Amino acid sequence: MKRKSTVWLLIFGSLAFAILAHFFFLKELSNGRFMVGPNDGLSQMVPFKHFLYQNYTSGEWFYSHDFGLGSGTFGQLAYYFSTNMVFLATVFFVWLMETLSFISSPDLLFWAQSSVIVSVFRMTIIILLSTAAFRTFKLGYLPAFAGALLYASSVMYYRHAAFWEFFADAYLWIPLLVIGIEKIIREKQPFWFILGLSLALFNNFYFAYMSCLFVAIYVLLRWFIRSSDDLATIREQVKYYIPSILISFAIGAISFVPAVYGFLNNYRPPFEDPIDWFSLHDNIFYTSRTLILPALFLLFVFIKSLYKDKMFRFFAILSLLYIIMHYIPIIASIFNGFSAPQNRFEYMGSFAIGGAVAVALSKVSQLPRKQMIASAIGTLLLFIIVYFTDRSLELSRVGMEEFFILVPIMLLAFIWVIWKRPRYAIGFLTTSVIVTQLLLAYHYQDKQLSQAGNLTNSNESYITEKYQPDEQVELIHSVLDQDDDPLARLEWVIGGRSGRNNTGMVQGFPSVSSYSSVLNQHMLFFYYNDLQIDMKRESVSRYSGFGDRANLYSLLGGKYILFPKNQEIHAPYGFEPFEENESYVVYQNQNMLPFARVTSTVFSEEQMQDQPMLTREHAMLDGVILEKTLEDVASPSDSENFIQDVEFEAVGGSYEDGILTITDDRGGLDLQIPTSISDNEQSDLYVSFHLLNQSETAKLFKLEVNDYVTDRKSRESIYKTGVNDLTIRVPMDETISIRMRKGSYQLDQFSIYQENYEKLDEAVERAAESDATVSIDGRKMSFTVENANANEYLTIPVPFEKGWTANVNGEKVPVEKANFAFMAVALQDGENEITFLYYPPYFIESSAVTIAGLLLTGGWYVYRRRKR
Repeated sequence: MKRKSTVWLLIFGSLAFAILAHFFFLKELSNGRFMVGPNDGLSQMVPFKHFLYQNYTSGEWFYSHDFGLGSGTFGQLAYYFSTNMVFLATVFFVWLMETLSFISSPDLLFWAQSSVIVSVFRMTIIILLSTAAFRTFKLGYLPAFAGALLYASSVMYYRHAAFWEFFADAYLWIPLLVIGIEKIIREKQPFWFILGLSLALFNNFYFAYMSCLFVAIYVLLRWFIRSSDDLATIREQVKYYIPSILISFAIGAISFVPAVYGFLNNYRPPFEDPIDWFSLHDNIFYTSRTLILPALFLLFVFIKSLYKDKMFRFFAILSLLYIIMHYIPIIASIFNGFSAPQNRFEYMGSFAIGGAVAVALSKVSQLPRKQMIASAIGTLLLFIIVYFTDRSLELSRVGMEEFFILVPIMLLAFIWVIWKRPRYAIGFLTTSVIVTQLLLAYHYQDKQLSQAGNLTNSNESYITEKYQPDEQVELIHSVLDQDDDPLARLEWVIGGRSGRNNTGMVQGFPSVSSYSSVLNQHMLFFYYNDLQIDMKRESVSRYSGFGDRANLYSLLGGKYILFPKNQEIHAPYGFEPFEENESYVVYQNQNMLPFARVTSTVFSEEQMQDQPMLTREHAMLDGVILEKTLEDVASPSDSENFIQDVEFEAVGGSYEDGILTITDDRGGLDLQIPTSISDNEQSDLYVSFHLLNQSETAKLFKLEVNDYVTDRKSRESIYKTGVNDLTIRVPMDETISIRMRKGSYQLDQFSIYQENYEKLDEAVERAAESDATVSIDGRKMSFTVENANANEYLTIPVPFEKGWTANVNGEKVPVEKANFAFMAVALQDGENEITFLYYPPYFIESSAVTIAGLLLTGGWYVYRRRKR
């Protein structure tokens, strides 16, 4: 009975602390502000939750045509929420409340508001799991609870929960894995370890990788520092670890395999900048964004007697190891998959710190009084010295006074308690943990997140007035409601060039843009290299728009573009005003091509390797470009490069041997177009060139080509694409003016082509004869072609992705990669019934492996029970 009441007290205490730890954001919620970052939080976290909830509750788990130009959601959003355990639990409870009419259908505002509520419950579970983990070391509830609080409320938790919410879920798996490891070491019982690792693998492949690194470090150190309670030898542990790990990977396969495939099928430019071996980049006593050392931890670290306890020695060494690694960028790179250094592993160090404090608290009554007082004085002096000597604190010292005052008061009070009331030491220290962590939480959330992190910009008025304003949404849906095409795509991004590429998810329309850390590499290569489509903003992990190139709009379903009336409008060829309101106008493409096209004109990618972008567009209009090499292929039409007839003139600087040096604040090149070409006002120009800022430290800069504006990243940015060959479409003019800010640039390899849109007009005329019927139902697409020839192909603007299968007249046929990034199938003579069906890559195989893993676990459990 006493144990039961203790457990309920622990649950209540954990929830109460979690609520108080989020007091700042709960207060902000009442003022219409959210625990959501203004950048990725509003661009990815909230839209993805809103989007996935709509898909999951409507039965679409695997694919969506509204994820950019179409994408698998189960695998490509597994990095975020598609298999996230906390999100899935949230979906269930929200769906239940919606079904029971407790809430209306959740919108974007709901998901923004609920972030802090979800965080409270997540932290509660983390505290309970961590307390259980520290209890495996035979610690009392109070020391274990205090250690758990230090871990669960470490500053990185709030940073992750606010900016990249799914990062915070990583806190759940460390205590579960520690319980599992200790169960193997102390009881020869593997099933907790299987549970923890399986959940981590299912939940998120990226943090599963980091968790595996933690397990390796933890186990290796544990082999060197063994406890008298350890039952299994190292050899016996290995015999448990190997099958447990294999079974865990099997159980997690249903999620882990498609997610890893999605990651491997992504493209991110390799990080090639040098990585330092050591960097003293922040202050872990006061202002670090990822790891702040509790004074209590330092107090115990300096007490010599504690090191006689092997478990304190273990956690102290593990803590110091993570503190050191915090300042080693190469370690941050390893934890980030050997990519750019990212400090995302420090929560593991916070767990070790919590463990050291928990063990030490259980020994307080046995520690020499003199050592404790000496350590308290030393810790106090250390905090004072760091506060007054670290220059990095000069700009951030405002608002830190409460901590500078609090730490001395706490340590002086501790000295008094040890001197006068030693039996109250553990209670005093546990209370100090609660008080300091709550004050730290409030300060960090206010100063570091809300103010420095601009979370004040994440508010209700932004979502309702700027992200989902009625004036935009009503106009967009008025236009789409008049259209019979379920995939009539509209181009519109909140915020312009630096805007939110997932606007389509937020405002509920099929878009032509996407922003996600994991995307289909064929689509990225299509934009970067195959067609050189400028997105008006250089950045990895996104694609957006078609560079104002009319051919691509017509080929890929781009039917509408929304323009603000307060900006100068430059609509692509063939777009005309369709509908408007007071502030916005929607233009409609008058040259739309059908979703499904049938053609016998076939080109190969090999043919296109040395062809300009305009020729590639024409080949896609004339027929289809296939990846495979065929013997009988058509010859692409020629596009004339007239760069030799163009005169170059430097403006605001000089141009020599391909190097443009701009000495004025703004300058560039003027390219004078021959009169024989510029007189054709109905044409556009495609200008291609290589552009690279000569300065490796120069910041992001704006590039203007006549009225076309785009941004180019700094060469130091980890988000640069590494693609420096550009193709820009501009309306016909006598002069092409290229403008940039002061600096030195490599600007060469020019080519210029004239586009008169004859090929597009011919394609539209041929499309009128098309008789393909289309039916799209999520991951299933059906087409009927009445009269086809065996040398013809059906091509559709759906991204080519592993997981699609196709049947023609009931016979399975290969899905061809067409037009560099999309899909086609070969047709048969006569009538053709074509069906495309999507499952996540290797989903059937991985599901079978998961079932096998569960059966093996059950069999192992039964075998062990009978063996007893």
